[in-house]
Amino acid sequence: MHQVSTRLGRLAVREYSTREDQATGSALLWHSMFTDSRSWSRVAPALAEHRRLLIVDGPGYGHSAELTRRSSIEESAEAAVQVLESLQDGPVDWVGNAWGGHTGLHLAATAPQRVRSLVAISSPVQPVSRAERRQIELMTRLLRVVGPVGPLRDAIAAVQLADPRGSLRPLVDSGLRTLSRRSLANTVDSFIVGRTDLSWALPLITAPTLVVATDAREDFTPEQAEATARAIPGGRWTVVHGSGVLAPLEQPAWTAETIIDFWTSLDGV
Repeated sequence: MHQVSTRLGRLAVREYSTREDQATGSALLWHSMFTDSRSWSRVAPALAEHRRLLIVDGPGYGHSAELTRRSSIEESAEAAVQVLESLQDGPVDWVGNAWGGHTGLHLAATAPQRVRSLVAISSPVQPVSRAERRQIELMTRLLRVVGPVGPLRDAIAAVQLADPRGSLRPLVDSGLRTLSRRSLANTVDSFIVGRTDLSWALPLITAPTLVVATDAREDFTPEQAEATARAIPGGRWTVVHGSGVLAPLEQPAWTAETIIDFWTSLDGV
């Protein structure tokens, strides 16, 4: 486990590989909101056979320091650069889920030398709608006062998981319980409420990119994923079925196979 100082505080990064030969390089995995690096636990063993993995706990989550102020996707990308400067020579294959996908899209557009390829899972480029913003702002105020109490955990799970009462629910809940109220509220305010339109970034991305939609997320449909991919030079897109936001948890075999196939196509194998 590495601890890297960034502009958003100390970030925990777990290094993981089952390969002796590192010739194919490294991949950085950045998770969704409301979870931490454990959300990659069901795909990491398969991915680690193909890349050295750098698995990040985003600001305020997991073993990283609390997020003490309002931030932005831009600052997430800047923090990612600081992680890469510390731990990685050369570009990485970026794999991001929701928040991690937004951060990767921004990074690929603004620091193309850092990103060899990009997989963005369940990462809508448009900001939240006005109606969604009002609801999330209310939730943020409640999180700041009372924390992730039962009804709020239910609301979060209903978005994150296709089966919000299934066997994966305890993992999602446990990630929420480890967060301070201030840090959790600040991350929601920064990276959901404050998320701006990322459409500007798409035509600037030169790295091979795979955009992944999930069929249980209403605000990022397969049609929107296709439009996003078409706006990226050489972009590709696909859909995972039976998942909410957290495809790496709900559909790990499909997710790992799709990422590995994408990497293999880049490796020329």
